[in-house]
Amino acid sequence: MTLLTGHGFWNPLLWLAAAGGVTLLALLVWSRGRRDYTRGTDGELPFLSGEKAEGAHVGGGHLYWGFVEGLRSYVERLRALHSGLVNDYVAWLVVILAVVFLIVLVGG
Repeated sequence: MTLLTGHGFWNPLLWLAAAGGVTLLALLVWSRGRRDYTRGTDGELPFLSGEKAEGAHVGGGHLYWGFVEGLRSYVERLRALHSGLVNDYVAWLVVILAVVFLIVLVGG
């Protein structure tokens, strides 16, 4: 069962065999893991350079501060367009898709 295309072939059985091989390799690596690991201990906490997790938390407002500050005029215009209503977003999607559809029909 081979699908011939203009650029080669695609054999689903070959891909299925490859996926099975990768799965077996992953199971082999997983089975050779540490046996003395126990869940619910400090060993499963992420290492944050010795800091407590609550002290290393960076909020979303701080994370994007540079982008928002650098593009303040653009962000303010976007905030003015933001209403929070799904109906508005669906209407924008329909309008943009109609414009793209017209461009494809006329130009393509």
